Amino acid sequence: MNLNRRTFTAGTATTLGLWNLGQPALASEESAGPALGVGVNLAGAEFGMHSPQFSQADPGRLGRDYTFNSRQTVQYFYDRGVKSFRIPISWERLQPQLQGELDVVYFGGLQKLLSWITDVGGNAVLDLHNYGRYRLSIDGRPVEAVLGASNGGQVLLSVEDLADVWRRIAWKLKGHYSIAAYGIMNEPHDLQGLNWAAASNQVVAAIREVDQERWISVSGNDWATSKRFAEVNGESAWINDPAQRTMYEAHAYFDSDASGKYVESFTEEAKRDPRIAARPAQTLDPFLNWCQRNEVYGYVGEIGVPNEPQWLELLAEACRLMHEVNTSVSYWAAGEWWGDYPLSVQPESFDAPLPAQMKTVVSNMG
Repeated sequence: MNLNRRTFTAGTATTLGLWNLGQPALASEESAGPALGVGVNLAGAEFGMHSPQFSQADPGRLGRDYTFNSRQTVQYFYDRGVKSFRIPISWERLQPQLQGELDVVYFGGLQKLLSWITDVGGNAVLDLHNYGRYRLSIDGRPVEAVLGASNGGQVLLSVEDLADVWRRIAWKLKGHYSIAAYGIMNEPHDLQGLNWAAASNQVVAAIREVDQERWISVSGNDWATSKRFAEVNGESAWINDPAQRTMYEAHAYFDSDASGKYVESFTEEAKRDPRIAARPAQTLDPFLNWCQRNEVYGYVGEIGVPNEPQWLELLAEACRLMHEVNTSVSYWAAGEWWGDYPLSVQPESFDAPLPAQMKTVVSNMG
């Protein structure tokens, strides 16, 4: 999700070595597609990341600034047909020192959440929810380090840093029953000249040093936008995975700027765009067609709409389009701290029926 959706989490919700580059690995009979099932994002462990003081030295406190939610939420969704949980996590909390050990408390919270998912029979997609960034405390103030970018002549956050954290995560979790995929970076954007294709290949290679079984989800550059996926990332698949278990990730929202803010109502948007009903195809086809041309698996890691009948119709059509080409999806988002966030599908009580958006996804994805 982009800036306005992610900043909602901080205050409102709580008062967030290269392989051969010449031969991309394609999906094949030897690597059946990722069997995720219908999914939902379970937000909370990334909350508070965009508060002004946040950094690896001041990451906030569990239960006050962020949450791993509860087993009841996991059970609620699983019992209603939602089998996959995308879990946004904070790099700064997980690894307070770049290329250092993983934090015991934060990793312990993640393991507890994964155990709940395992217990109910679901699967998890880990999502490093950092946008190609890491907030460092330098001289007592937070500095946003951009992956591969020079800051005063010094690179504060290297591709090897990203490869290192994923090598460590994969080493610790490679035998965990519920892990379906590692999402190496959520919505990378404005990377200041960094070659994201080369960088993401380096991260995939690091994971494959220790785990050859789990799927890896690689987001497209420039906010993982589905509508401009080929335009931004090129016409060809770029990951060279010897395990042939990579899926490409895009995100889809249907407001006029595809940001997911949904500032205006459907009626207001329709006045300016009489072809608004075509937005699902306009938004998703560029990504879905790209995946088909390249014979790779696609994954829509975020999709969301407000709970209004006309927006729900667009969501239903989007789900039908994805289902037709066997593309997995995770709705944005569930999470116990959302409050009145308009895209939330967190139930008011655990005996309530599925919220309309999630019901729409479940009923149209098979």
